[in-house]
Amino acid sequence: MIHQVTMRRGLVWLRNDLRLNDNSALYQASTQCRELAAVFIASPGTWQNHNEGDPVVAFRIACLRELQIELEDRNIPLYFIDVPFFAQIPEVLQQIVERLKIDAIYTNAEYPLNEQRRDTAVKDLLKKDGVKVQFYSDRTLIPPGAVRTREGEPYKVFTPFKRALIQLCADSEVKTLPRPRKIPAPGSESHWPKWMSLSGGQKLSRKIPTQLPHYTIGKSDNTGFIKGWRIGEKAAQKKLKKFSSKIFSYQVERDFPALDGTSCLSPYLNSGAISIRQCIAMALSLNEGHWLGGNDGVACWISELIWRDFYTHLLVDFPRLSKGKPFKEETDQIPWSYNQDQFKRWSRGDTGVPIVDAAMRQLNETAWMHNRLRMVVASFLSKNMLIDWRWGERYFMQRLIDADFASNNGGWQWTASTGTDAAPYFRVFNPYRQSQRFDPNGSFIRKYAPELKGLSDKAIHDPPPTQGYPQVICDVGAGRKRAIEVFANLK
Repeated sequence: MIHQVTMRRGLVWLRNDLRLNDNSALYQASTQCRELAAVFIASPGTWQNHNEGDPVVAFRIACLRELQIELEDRNIPLYFIDVPFFAQIPEVLQQIVERLKIDAIYTNAEYPLNEQRRDTAVKDLLKKDGVKVQFYSDRTLIPPGAVRTREGEPYKVFTPFKRALIQLCADSEVKTLPRPRKIPAPGSESHWPKWMSLSGGQKLSRKIPTQLPHYTIGKSDNTGFIKGWRIGEKAAQKKLKKFSSKIFSYQVERDFPALDGTSCLSPYLNSGAISIRQCIAMALSLNEGHWLGGNDGVACWISELIWRDFYTHLLVDFPRLSKGKPFKEETDQIPWSYNQDQFKRWSRGDTGVPIVDAAMRQLNETAWMHNRLRMVVASFLSKNMLIDWRWGERYFMQRLIDADFASNNGGWQWTASTGTDAAPYFRVFNPYRQSQRFDPNGSFIRKYAPELKGLSDKAIHDPPPTQGYPQVICDVGAGRKRAIEVFANLK
């Protein structure tokens, strides 16, 4: 392959794109630069302000360690630096660029509002120094802003968005990029310094720490797991391959939490250990190139991946979503409850509703929750308990290993009937019916609520008073009626 080398020395700024293959910024930098390094900037202060918890940060840093090994094999050193807040990053990058004599920075775009502001500030500052900062659209199939109605407006409903996105994509093959080329070995050890101090006390180093302010991250255990999840790009590819063998039954099995019926790729998509293009390419290859139709399981999974795109596009078109505001602005009038004791019971999985409690305990124990159950517990909190959905959104961000702001915000607002494409306000998930339908034998409940394991398959969904198990926290039927009345009275 012939490479058009136009830059002497480049720097890839890694974020949530921690993979070697199909990485737009990394690949383009390797083709354009004679010499290349990478940097990862941890921002624990801002991450904490964004409610990112230990699981997602620990997984991110563990994936970064795996990627560092792969990059070194291609003669691309990876630097790490802890810069507490986004606002400090532009000046730190300016110092790094100056000290390492960087000609251009390559990075993949991020779309929440604070990330956009950070990136604009970096670009504006380095432009004054004559340093090129190149952004690539890598997290979505189509760049935000590229999918528009005939009137040039953003889509506010998923189905027409999906139809328009597929129309844009269907005429061309979904191609994935190869891994970056191997950069010629440096002439000496001092070619790229192992570390250097910057003004302000920060240290740029090739050592990835096992501790960060505000976070307990450590290293993955000896078996290579974080919270039970194997880390890194190779693990993501194995997970994708495993799912490809059962994707045809995805539509049938995906809603049953006791079954291994979902892809479980969300932590890898969120950290960027795998790309959405790689996932779509696999699905299309099994569906004879069809985005719609063909096998129901494959088409259903493709649709779920497009939901991820949809929620990310919305962040760009509606900045208020990044400011804690509902998409449906009139729903800000809802008289939410802010009962701390009740919220803590929901958080612990002590509501007295077995499917809700089992789901919350799964989250607290494994840092993950089955998607069907995410909707069930969100509906129970925001509708039956009428507690502000933002409390639940924040708790998920703090506890989930796949905590993606766009998907988490979109999912909570959908369920709470405050968001785009939201479930109608009068649609309230009945947790008992959900339990009976999707955990009919109580297998999932028994796993995470063992105090109920002696009950019959019928009784376990709505149990009688049981020693060691709490009484139900609220009248589910009355809570539903109250929520419907509150939403119906909105002006």
